[in-house]
Amino acid sequence: MDLDRERWTALSDAGAEALAARIADRLGAASVRVRPHEYAGRRNRIAVFDLGGEPFALVPGGRARVGYDAVRFVPTADQVDSYRESVEEYGIPLSIHEYVDAYTSPARTVEVPALLVSVEAVQAGLTEVAPDDPAVARRVEQLRSTAGATGGDMPRQVTWHGFGRALLGPDGTVHAAWRFGRPTHGGEVARLAAIGQRLLTPDEWEYACGAGAASLFRWGDACPAGPDPYSAASGPHREPNLFGLLIGQDPYRDERTADPAVVCGGDGGGMVCGGAGEFVSWLTVATAYRDPDHAEFIQREGEHLDQMLIRPAIPVPDTRFRPDPTLA
Repeated sequence: MDLDRERWTALSDAGAEALAARIADRLGAASVRVRPHEYAGRRNRIAVFDLGGEPFALVPGGRARVGYDAVRFVPTADQVDSYRESVEEYGIPLSIHEYVDAYTSPARTVEVPALLVSVEAVQAGLTEVAPDDPAVARRVEQLRSTAGATGGDMPRQVTWHGFGRALLGPDGTVHAAWRFGRPTHGGEVARLAAIGQRLLTPDEWEYACGAGAASLFRWGDACPAGPDPYSAASGPHREPNLFGLLIGQDPYRDERTADPAVVCGGDGGGMVCGGAGEFVSWLTVATAYRDPDHAEFIQREGEHLDQMLIRPAIPVPDTRFRPDPTLA
């Protein structure tokens, strides 16, 4: 029996913890934490698993609405004013509703499976190296020096921008290490498959982001305070969503999906960098946002790109899910 949202929500706390423990056992997770969570006025029970030092959150499946119906969009006065300025500055030939419709996927009903989804997007193109790799050792020694000088603890995992990442013990012993290479979509699909993981489909990505919210953004239709999502250091886009995922936070951190032609979660920062305006910049982190020009650029120039963000997913194993006996 598949684990859908209704069944997950209907479980007692004890039943949810028992089910999460069975999933953790099947996948070899180091730990799992089940707790209540609230986001943008909605409440949910989330389960976060430690798999290889990385947090994965449970995203129960089922029938879901994804995409966006621009006809129902009721812009605020600030959004109207901001878009008018963008139209005047850049000669955009579309009304605000036509623009939203052009840059969001169509509303639709889909069936999605239950998945464990990486809480954060990760840098693709990782290649495992020996724990005693000299370049890794130098960076770990720098961490030890900093920790010793400040009296702080060594991190359990660390990512060095442009270099790689490592899993560390309390004393700084390197348990595992990886170097960043030049990623390709096909290469990442194959790498993930080899470890029992995969990329999210576009439908799954939108569902994981919006968690069934019918609004333009996962928190509602209004833009938070701030000129753009990249500059706004706080706000609903920076908080864990209803499933506990950190997703759609920064338009520069767009994510690849199982479909090479579909990119979600941003536009590579094009609107923000180009100063296109507040509303159109915020739109780039809308749940159903799609920029076909950016996606085409990534496909065309993919082999020359040195950064690719992905969000690995793991199918929830068959745990012989049964209705919670405490509800009988």
